[in-house]
Amino acid sequence: METKKLALTLLSLVILATLGLSQIAFAATQLFNFRCRTKIIRDGETRYENRSYNYGFQVQVLSDNAGYKSELPLNRRPAVTADPGERYSIVLHNPLPIRVAVNLTIDGINSINGKPGKPADGSKWIIEPYSYITVRGWQVNGQDARRFFFTSKEDSYAQWRSNSWGKDLSVNCGVIGAAYFWDGQELERYYEQNPVYEYTRRTPLSNEMFGCKKDAGSSLNVPALQDSCREKEMKAGTGMGERESNPIQQVYFNYNTGMYKPHQAVIIYYDFAKEPTLPQPFLSLNFAPEM
Repeated sequence: METKKLALTLLSLVILATLGLSQIAFAATQLFNFRCRTKIIRDGETRYENRSYNYGFQVQVLSDNAGYKSELPLNRRPAVTADPGERYSIVLHNPLPIRVAVNLTIDGINSINGKPGKPADGSKWIIEPYSYITVRGWQVNGQDARRFFFTSKEDSYAQWRSNSWGKDLSVNCGVIGAAYFWDGQELERYYEQNPVYEYTRRTPLSNEMFGCKKDAGSSLNVPALQDSCREKEMKAGTGMGERESNPIQQVYFNYNTGMYKPHQAVIIYYDFAKEPTLPQPFLSLNFAPEM
């Protein structure tokens, strides 16, 4: 796909950190497969192959009060429970050895420019290799952001923006999306400088010889969900809360690989808890009635 140049991509200056494995216990994961020209050194001989890579892109919802929010399955995607007035942040992880640009949308609205659009459209956050950033609110200028918080659909930022666009943008309330993009040539240069070393053996050693067995049931894929959840109506939205300092810097970034289609992006649904939220196993201390 043709390389695109982003003139309004933004780089966070204050929220870059090193990826911590202990922080991704409740991360929504979307696997993305692509092929990349890779330098291979096999038994001392150099060769190049177009190898397939499968990276897991992870996104988390971080509550100011409850920490990382655990997820439940909904419509083949993870979902979290929202509490009215709850302030929250979005944590975006980069699993690649190169920089990525991320289009983060809340309720279908770009978190930087406040506009709806396709995954490749709009301003994007830059994340350094093997790192993550925490986005705490809507970026309203080059110095400040206003906090994300859960509110009713009627009081959401998307509903307020509907007046400017002349159409109901609140129909997308209750969904968080993150589409990742990167430069394929930059990734090839990384594998040129960091080749894959392979050694052949006359008698290949199996995993079982080392006490390792592949678990056929294990996977990073989001669990399959019940089709009955597809008609669930989202009633929660995200508002624009108090202002806080979040200095940013505009940079140029070229990309030609990534999540151009909505179904490829990392998606998290959210909504207010319904009553009853879960079946209760211990409702009373009475004896079992006879039939």
